[in-house]
Amino acid sequence: MDEVMTLEDLAAYLKISETTAYHLVRSGAIPGRKVGREWRFLKRRIENWLMQDSTDDATGENGTVRLDALGGEFRIENGQEQIALWLPMTREEKAAQIEKAQRDGVNVSDVVAAYLREWARTG
Repeated sequence: MDEVMTLEDLAAYLKISETTAYHLVRSGAIPGRKVGREWRFLKRRIENWLMQDSTDDATGENGTVRLDALGGEFRIENGQEQIALWLPMTREEKAAQIEKAQRDGVNVSDVVAAYLREWARTG
């Protein structure tokens, strides 16, 4: 019978934090199953996942988060590329940008893009 692992076991096995393991599981990157309120993993499936050819995953298909050539994170969902971006702003500045977008009735991405252009120009 296959060994069953908990989230804690998985994190220890992969030598990553439990938070990282949880994010990988929730994103669907790691094969697991929720039993009640707890996640469970078959060690054999985790080993297979680790050994699989990552050619398909390297493209970021199926929502799997991958690193691009510059070290940035991206994934592809429904054929559309999405990137993760660390913004050079504090949480307070972010909240102010969201509030400004809501107040002005515009897309928050447009407000943040303008903020970043200004930051790059003056930085």
